[in-house]
Amino acid sequence: MASQLATSLNQQVAYQVRVLTHEDDDQIYALQKANQAFFSLFMDHHLTQKEAVADLDNVATQAKQEQKHYLGFFDGDTLIASLDLTIDYPGPKIVWVGQYLTDEAVLTDAQKTDLLNQVLETLRQLAAQTVQLILPKRDKSGQKFYEGLKFEAVSETKAPLAGSSVDVVVYQRQLS
Repeated sequence: MASQLATSLNQQVAYQVRVLTHEDDDQIYALQKANQAFFSLFMDHHLTQKEAVADLDNVATQAKQEQKHYLGFFDGDTLIASLDLTIDYPGPKIVWVGQYLTDEAVLTDAQKTDLLNQVLETLRQLAAQTVQLILPKRDKSGQKFYEGLKFEAVSETKAPLAGSSVDVVVYQRQLS
């Protein structure tokens, strides 16, 4: 589905979309480092490059590597957004969003919203029915962003993040 998703998105968005690889390590790190405020919600230190690029290889528990897709959105040669997805996880027709990060110096809040809406519509067209994600409970701006996109808080729990346990809110949106 990742190649279908990237192909479909390339036809719908104003950016080049492709699967990220370790050749993109420097740009992934730069984008994530620009979002240090987010990472500070669950880390007691500044993000390292090793931590930033670990998302390329880390797979959710009970998921397979082929379910994991890490997409980059490029303006020319510059990575301006990344989207970490796991397809059919934690169940069939569910897409788990590991993270969605944008370069706020390039994309406005409206552009960030439009881009994710286009992704959600494309996922719906590709037969996904539900999208889920977690946010640190302290991430009020993230919660407001996703609630504005019609995600609903469905539960609260603790999640292991960055070597500790963090209070998180599970969000979900039905696509069909």
